[in-house]
Amino acid sequence: MKSKVRFDGLDVAAMVATWNRVALGRRVINIYDGPNGDTYLFKLDKQSGEESNLLLIIESGMRFHSTQQSFENPGMPSQFCSKMRKHLRGLRLENVQQLGEMDRVVNLVFGSGEKQRHSLIVEFYARGNIILTNSEYQILSLLRSHEYDNVKVKVGHAYPVTYATTMTAVTEDNEASEETAPPQESFLNASDPMEWYQRYIQQNPEQPTIEGKGKKKKGEGNVWRNLMLKQESGVSHYGPSLLDHCLLCAEIGSKHPRDLDKSEWSMLQQVLKDEGDNILKHLDAVDAKGYIFYQPKDRSKQNGDSTKEANTPPSPFDDKLLLEFQPHVLKQHETVPRIEYESFDKAVDAFFSHIEGQKRMMGAERQQAQAQQRLEKIRLDQKKRMENLEKQIEVLKEEAQLVELHADMIEKAIQVVNSALDSGMDWDQLEDLVQIEKVQNQNPVAMLIHKLDLEQDAMVLRLEREAVVFGEADENNGNHTMDVTISLKETAHGNASALFAKYRASKEKSQKTIEASTKALQAAEESAQRQLLEAQKRTTNLTHTLHVKRKPLWFEKFNWFITSDNYLVLGGRDAQQNEQIVKRYLRPGDAYLHADVHGAASCVLRAKRLRRQDGGTTTLPLSDQALQEAGNFTICRSSAWSSRMVTSAWWVESHQVSKTAPTGEYLTVGSFMIRGKKNFLPPTQLEMGLGVLFRLGDDEAIARHKNERRDFALMQLEEEASTEAETPTAKPMPKAKPNNMHVAEEKKMEANDENGEVGALDQSQACEGTANGNDAVEDRDDINDTSKAPLENSQPIEKDTKSSSANKKKGLSVKERKLIRKYGSLEAARAAEEERLREEEARKREAAASPTPQITSEAQPTAQKRGKKAKMKRMAKKYADQDEEERELAMLALHASEKTKTKGQKKSPEINEIEKEAAAQTVAILKKDASVVAERFPEEIRDVLAKCVTVVNDEGTIVRWDKFDADVLEQLESFELDEEKSAAANRLLALKESTRIDNFSASLAGIIRTIKKYGHQGLNKDDIATDDDGKRKTKAEKEAEEKNWKQTMAEEGIVEDDSEIDAVDDTVELS
Repeated sequence: MKSKVRFDGLDVAAMVATWNRVALGRRVINIYDGPNGDTYLFKLDKQSGEESNLLLIIESGMRFHSTQQSFENPGMPSQFCSKMRKHLRGLRLENVQQLGEMDRVVNLVFGSGEKQRHSLIVEFYARGNIILTNSEYQILSLLRSHEYDNVKVKVGHAYPVTYATTMTAVTEDNEASEETAPPQESFLNASDPMEWYQRYIQQNPEQPTIEGKGKKKKGEGNVWRNLMLKQESGVSHYGPSLLDHCLLCAEIGSKHPRDLDKSEWSMLQQVLKDEGDNILKHLDAVDAKGYIFYQPKDRSKQNGDSTKEANTPPSPFDDKLLLEFQPHVLKQHETVPRIEYESFDKAVDAFFSHIEGQKRMMGAERQQAQAQQRLEKIRLDQKKRMENLEKQIEVLKEEAQLVELHADMIEKAIQVVNSALDSGMDWDQLEDLVQIEKVQNQNPVAMLIHKLDLEQDAMVLRLEREAVVFGEADENNGNHTMDVTISLKETAHGNASALFAKYRASKEKSQKTIEASTKALQAAEESAQRQLLEAQKRTTNLTHTLHVKRKPLWFEKFNWFITSDNYLVLGGRDAQQNEQIVKRYLRPGDAYLHADVHGAASCVLRAKRLRRQDGGTTTLPLSDQALQEAGNFTICRSSAWSSRMVTSAWWVESHQVSKTAPTGEYLTVGSFMIRGKKNFLPPTQLEMGLGVLFRLGDDEAIARHKNERRDFALMQLEEEASTEAETPTAKPMPKAKPNNMHVAEEKKMEANDENGEVGALDQSQACEGTANGNDAVEDRDDINDTSKAPLENSQPIEKDTKSSSANKKKGLSVKERKLIRKYGSLEAARAAEEERLREEEARKREAAASPTPQITSEAQPTAQKRGKKAKMKRMAKKYADQDEEERELAMLALHASEKTKTKGQKKSPEINEIEKEAAAQTVAILKKDASVVAERFPEEIRDVLAKCVTVVNDEGTIVRWDKFDADVLEQLESFELDEEKSAAANRLLALKESTRIDNFSASLAGIIRTIKKYGHQGLNKDDIATDDDGKRKTKAEKEAEEKNWKQTMAEEGIVEDDSEIDAVDDTVELS
């Protein structure tokens, strides 16, 4: 049985109901590419009480559901994914609706209001499609472009909902035609179902399968299905699964529609009404379940040892072949084994998370079976060849023995035939003579001759086999004679000798063949066995992948280890990770380690933090042992490991690492500027260890290993701190090792300390972190960095000058040799440095005293290239007498103005009349009028809502219903109790009176979600504080909200910047 891998209309309806309960109101954090080109992942923020974010997966044409799976790093986002990020990131999911009458099209609405509102329309039929539109349903981007009848589905055009779904727009012409024409009767509302069927057959005589005249594909069941799936039946939106359920409930069996009587037709109509309504209503229930139907596997056909999964916890799907998923147990599924889930969403996630692995495992099992079949085929072929060879040897031996036994008669036959040929007798006459002597005269010599083969100088004799010589087995089988080919050129004994020679040669050949076949069979068996083992290994690996994967920790993407005293050390695997480690994970109090060796990576030793009573954290000093082990790690990860060179690493504090280059210089990709003193570590041996990560299978094992990696030093500090806090005369907490850190920077980094991640820097700023690039800048002294280095940095040079001039024979440092090569002597270098510092100070004083503002680096004129100045002078002299009008005429003559006019202009798409009509129908269907929806509310609730959006201007009082989205009002209308509607409206009015509301639709949607989650009893007008006197939120409040959202985005590795290049944030784990 084929597995179900695609949503039908019933599944779409059930999933839409589920998403409306669990996903509405969540903000889009980010969007990622999925495992294939048609799959995309939407990460929504978590709500209060939840541990993780909500991850939604949408596969075009196939499925959509939330998922708990872990996906691989998707890398650079696709163009369509980047477009969705641009328009949807940061918006809330406001509505999820199924378009049409149970059609496989879903409309996801993000954001509220005319400017923010966007729709993501997902099609699940055929190849499917994903279309991103604005509030007017103009297509901004889509997965694939195509065309209906003269209606294009592409960027710039409106989405043709009437072509993609069964929805139709109600226009004035349609209303007039509906008033004049009687309504079309369907099977579901027909007064006489049997008459309806007969009338349908008369109107549609071209339906051979319904009347039974044509060829049926899969039995009589298709006749009913084809009939009910017609648009005229009124139940076509049920889908095949629900229709099969209703037909089984009606107990029609294998009857043809023409064989049913009137009562049976009436019963079928009633069953379609009752069962269809019950199941469709059940999909919207809060306690709706989900089911996976499966077929038990035949364990006898599974090969492989029983210990292959000894170290892997068993999966509930190991012995099951998944068939399909359903939101309801239908009649045809009552006898099928099933697994029940608490929601349809979880059932679909479990099904698709295992169905791919199941397909791969079935393919591996097929390969395993094919390898076994090839091995058996080789064995049978070798066996058959050996049997044929032995049979040929026995035949040759028997022929030779028969020739010896009948040697006299064979000799006479040879002489008779040779004498006839020697006399010149014709071959035909000789054959006739043999027949006459055989039939008429019963000549015993002629009776031995079975056939003459004179062209080959041979004849075939039929010799009798004697039981005394050859045994009684052949006699029992009826083989009393044997045909033996005799050469006319040899005597009887000569023929016997030739046959015995063939027998001996065949025997020797058989022996060699047996030896060669044994070797070939062994080689074939070894090859087949290897293939069999590989297939079994793939099956075992796929079985392991079906189990839940362990969520990797955030630092596992780097080279990392934990020191003996529980410090975490990070090292980059490549150039991009080196940059990422420094930019994102180097916090105040951490140590940056590097080495002056080619290939040395940037390493970070993460400091420990102690939580204070006020909620902040205190950075603890780094231990010498941790620094020594981290330095050893840095050296071993460089070229010193391969060259067996013992050298030293160095470390600096976090504030000494900078990406700012000195004046006139630039830092290459992967280089960092180190300011201040480097702390060199003592040389260590090149030693590295290997850590094995074990998987704990149960809670008992986790409990046994719970406190093995506890930081006892940190525990002791916490105990001392608590003891000192309890003592009145306790001394203050020992401060951490001073590291000249900025307080503001530490406060900024504390918020991300618990997650082990720092800040939000653009991951696209990945760069190369090789030692060569670092040394090129780091060895340059701060003497060249006048813009950043303080004035005191010149003092060490003076001290070095005195010490080096007093004792030059002890050797010069690399820095001193560079200064001598550049300036001639250290005294000249010092004088040049002092002169440059004085000039710099003078420029700063002049700039401060000048009334004109200083030009920023962006506004400063760029220096002209060499030779440009003279060229500009010649051009100015040549065109000195030319005014602007003459210049424009000259440029027009050169056709240069046309190019400048057309540059940057985007060509608008050509839209025909049919497309304009389709666009108008889409807007009429999907963009409903909020005032029309408001008229359906009770008068009291409508008046409250009207007060919220009433505007007073020069023309009078106007009710701005357009400030509400129609679908938000429909959500309010869906409340069963008027008290809930009234509470939501009054709450919105109270908010309007207490503060200034920018987006009424978004506010009302938030109130509706609150009522659905917590009820309406607590929403009283008196609970609203009115301290703001109807004012907007202050700038500080808005900045606080924006900061919280940026913090959430930063935790996910997303950076909001103003650069043109989109942040490449997919290196952060999705979960």
